[in-house]
Amino acid sequence: MKVTMTTFIEIGVGNHISNRLSENNIQEPTAIQSIVIPDALEGKDVLAMAGTGSGKTLAFLIPVLQGVTRCAPYRPSALILVPTRELALQVKDVFLSLLSQPRNGQPRIAAIYGGSPIDRQMRDLSRGVEVVVATPGRLIDLMDRRAIDLSAVTTVVIDEADRMADMGFLPPVEEILTAISSQHQTMLFSATLDGDVRKIINNYMNSPVLHEIKSDDRSLDHMLHYFLMTNDYDKLAVVRRITSTARKAIIFVRTRDNADRLADELNGEGVRVDALHGNMRQSARERVLNKFSKGATSILVATDVAARGIDVAGLDLVVHYELPDDHKSYIHRSGRTARAGTSGAVVTLLRRSQMRVVNGLQRELGLKQQIFMGNPEEKSLGNIAVLEKFEGEEVEFTDSRQSNSGGRRSGGGFGGYRSYRPSGSGGSYRDREFRGGGSSYQGSSNSYGRSRDASGNRNDDQERYGEPNGNREGGFQRREQRYGTPRRRNG
Repeated sequence: MKVTMTTFIEIGVGNHISNRLSENNIQEPTAIQSIVIPDALEGKDVLAMAGTGSGKTLAFLIPVLQGVTRCAPYRPSALILVPTRELALQVKDVFLSLLSQPRNGQPRIAAIYGGSPIDRQMRDLSRGVEVVVATPGRLIDLMDRRAIDLSAVTTVVIDEADRMADMGFLPPVEEILTAISSQHQTMLFSATLDGDVRKIINNYMNSPVLHEIKSDDRSLDHMLHYFLMTNDYDKLAVVRRITSTARKAIIFVRTRDNADRLADELNGEGVRVDALHGNMRQSARERVLNKFSKGATSILVATDVAARGIDVAGLDLVVHYELPDDHKSYIHRSGRTARAGTSGAVVTLLRRSQMRVVNGLQRELGLKQQIFMGNPEEKSLGNIAVLEKFEGEEVEFTDSRQSNSGGRRSGGGFGGYRSYRPSGSGGSYRDREFRGGGSSYQGSSNSYGRSRDASGNRNDDQERYGEPNGNREGGFQRREQRYGTPRRRNG
């Protein structure tokens, strides 16, 4: 993909929006913005294959804002469909950041999602809003109450369509699209364009222009991936060591109860941490995210559902405290860091019994990472979150198989790590290499940049469909047959 236009003005963005972007320290369009915005401004239907962290939110919000027209109460002119409430709020915040101050007379936006008082949302619609960003379940609820009229909609955006398909939302999306009677432009953003997503494309889009961001632009390529084997007894201490130097970190667990339990344990150790999960009131969730964004807390312990749509600047570490469901969940979780070309670290913790499953997960992701012992006494674990700061320098981890006196310790260790940043690499980590040290169970490799950028896993609108309950720890074992039985290789 060759992109020759390098400024927002050159790709057709109006001066007032370009100036606001500059005020927000956004000087140049990302790859997806450079290729999508010109077609969107011309009114074409657009298909964009781009994953989390690519800058796709601005790719559709700028054309929406530039082309929106004043509307009557209950009759918005632009509709943005998203899978979760967090993403709805994020889109709204980005939209508001594009408006000049004061905002009087400028386009208005309402976020419509489950878990928030519907009466308040109905009042917003009654006053008139040009743009509605909504989750499918709550929007259909408002349609059933005749509290919104979609007949004046001229622009529709379907964001993260593949995640909506995974969550079972495409039937309500189809119901919504059928209710839009006017001729309109449709923009669909997805990491994949197969299955049920293809049905939406075929039935509801008009000769769409396809744009795809190649794997070189995907955020997973800017991440350092670590896989550490540890036991349950040491797990908390390992996490404390790993997160000790992170600016901001998210620790993923499977269930609400586990999120609360781990947050309590870390708080008891003096760590500033909050839990985030689907059993919290929306006001509490927003308060937790606001504290995290402003740095009042440095760590979130979150379930998959709660973390969807989180986009927090400076988040440099993701920890899979409990294994993700599948490779899509790994990509979605990990995508909270290394966004929009920045770098970050991702650590996966596993038990010895999960070795085969993790090897299979790596194959699905196109990774081939060595698995090390996670020893809480290994001080080098604290370097994981800050490796990106050592540009142009070598960083050596000590060999955790040896004690300070030079004697051997049992159980293997994390191993040495030497980091090189090639000249003119622009942040590439593909030339980094592991060097010696530690017991490993998979051949070492410095290649981890061939991931497929998909996202999401099973979940929902949270109010209408609910978050999965129950502790599914160990459920990943059921996928061993799917991933096969990798050959174990020592050291």
